[in-house]
Amino acid sequence: MAAARGARWITIAMMVVGLLNYGYALLLTRLLSVTAYSRFAAGQGLILWASTVALVSVPWVLAQALARARSDAERNFAVRFAKLAGTASGIIAAAAVGIIATRFAGSATALVLAFSTFVIFLGTTTTGWLQGRERMRALSALYFAENLLKNGAGVLLVMVAGLGDVGALGAYAIGGLVMFACWPRTPRGTGRTWRAALANRDLWRRAVAIAGAQGVVALFVAIDVVLVALLPGDRAQTASYQASAALARVPYFVAGAVAISFFPSLSRHAAGGVIVARAVRMYATIALPVAVVLSTVPAPILAVVLPTQYGAVATLLKYTAVTGLAAGGISLVTTFFQAADDYFCLWWLGAGLVGYTGALLAGWRVDGISGLAAGGALGASAALALVGYRLVRRHGRAVLAQVPLAEPVVAAAVLIVLRPHPLLWLATACLVGLHAAVHFLRPAARHARARGWAVLGNRKHPHPWHQRARPGPVEQEAALQVVPAVARKRSKVTR
Repeated sequence: MAAARGARWITIAMMVVGLLNYGYALLLTRLLSVTAYSRFAAGQGLILWASTVALVSVPWVLAQALARARSDAERNFAVRFAKLAGTASGIIAAAAVGIIATRFAGSATALVLAFSTFVIFLGTTTTGWLQGRERMRALSALYFAENLLKNGAGVLLVMVAGLGDVGALGAYAIGGLVMFACWPRTPRGTGRTWRAALANRDLWRRAVAIAGAQGVVALFVAIDVVLVALLPGDRAQTASYQASAALARVPYFVAGAVAISFFPSLSRHAAGGVIVARAVRMYATIALPVAVVLSTVPAPILAVVLPTQYGAVATLLKYTAVTGLAAGGISLVTTFFQAADDYFCLWWLGAGLVGYTGALLAGWRVDGISGLAAGGALGASAALALVGYRLVRRHGRAVLAQVPLAEPVVAAAVLIVLRPHPLLWLATACLVGLHAAVHFLRPAARHARARGWAVLGNRKHPHPWHQRARPGPVEQEAALQVVPAVARKRSKVTR
């Protein structure tokens, strides 16, 4: 399946980018003071929120339009709309980010954050163009190149130019320039053509709805990082929470990679229960083991890579790992609704966000930063259960039937027992990660062979028609999706 292959490419790129980002963040803990790092982490949270909205608002509308387009004229119209909408939404998002940044940083940092946000939004047309054409390898290469340029520029601006958190955040704008290398071109049009693209109500409606839903989703990974910087408290504790939240975002990025790859396929199929089930299984294959490993990291291992001021990270990761896993699940489930033009999920997301914010504040009042982390884990899990309930009502329980639960539970038990022994824990954690990677890259090969032998056996010993089990809704849907492809192949042979 093309979507699954694309998901693997994008996920690999996201994992590599995530590792590079963690290395960048860890290096900055040593290059920046605790106060400067706190400003950087809060600004990075704002950029993450803005970039999440940017990567789904205009690009997903463009990808969906390209997947459903029937002519070159429709494709060119959608590209023109994406360019204009990316510019307009970039201006609005940059202004919002700059205003919020003035609450915890100076004017220079706020200006740099606003400019970086604007550049990210301008490059979203490239993302949607490659996504809609399902060129996931090229998109993965751009993500990798963008991150390399951003990290290299950030280190130089901090170490050589001495710009501190301003330079570390300004590097995001430099990295965003990579996306203009594959900027899609359209035939030269008149002013009337561009005005018609800008005035398209249907595309604007979809763009606003997608941006609104994903903007709410992005708040699940940004609001706690910004909130902890605004609340009074010890700066070392604040920076420790922000560092643990950054480490715990791996499942969120995995969900984004799976969503980017599966969104075009889901947009083409009115009923996508089989596709949804496969996407959920791919996300859980990686996200569950990652969350288990992060939540059980021993303090001595963290002390090797983090300065002594971040000693609370080991305790906070127990909670932030759950928050990151839940946020990734919320993001993926929201994608399923958006691909089917079901925007009523906004009300469910809004209710979950209100509960999540309330849990953060209640936890902070009870036990400070530790209570905030625990409250965030409970609130995010409740929000995931809320949107998950709606997903099951829409597609049935079959979409969750193949989620691997036994192996993560066993891995968690073993890692908890080995936590007092850091070297043994590290070796076991590497095995858990390798096992998850193998299953992600080569999924269900054993089950495919088993199904093949079962089919062969049925051919040798066919059952009477009255003894054959009727296919369920999932099997019927899979058959409906396979038949058109077989028909196309036969028509090509006939021609």
